[in-house]
Amino acid sequence: MVGIDLVDLSDPQLKPRDHRALRLISHPADHFPDHPLRFWHLWTAKEAVFKAYREIIPFDPKKIAITISQEGNHLTFQSNNLRGSIFQEQSVIYAVAYSEVRPCHYQILKRKTSSPSAEVRTMLIQYIKLNYNEETIISADEKGLPVLSHQRLPISFTHHHDYLGFMLPTPQ
Repeated sequence: MVGIDLVDLSDPQLKPRDHRALRLISHPADHFPDHPLRFWHLWTAKEAVFKAYREIIPFDPKKIAITISQEGNHLTFQSNNLRGSIFQEQSVIYAVAYSEVRPCHYQILKRKTSSPSAEVRTMLIQYIKLNYNEETIISADEKGLPVLSHQRLPISFTHHHDYLGFMLPTPQ
């Protein structure tokens, strides 16, 4: 199980969110350090967890409990059997969630085309070809969620404004 989400803070249509907006997404069991961007830390972590569970239900952040911990400059989180990390690079906050001990790989890149959904899929296929010398396509599992055809690996995509990314368990 893997999940990734990002928010591009440079998006001019993104509404600023402060501590008052936390009530819109908080679960009673949430714990997180005080930070000016804590809304987006919590949002991306919850979205990454939601994607990792691979359920065909509407996203409701209030139903996902998250505990975020700060270790130096690094943010980690836990949600039931999932753990993850939250990062910020330039204007992008992103979170990765995973359940397996198996190594995972993720990439976040600046968008180059006007079709981020197609671009991130192409980028992932090229990554698999380059690093594992495997031909693959992105197909769907029984729920209609994306998997890599060559090993039926669950994958996760994200894109927002000028950035996109993917995450997958490392193929064996």
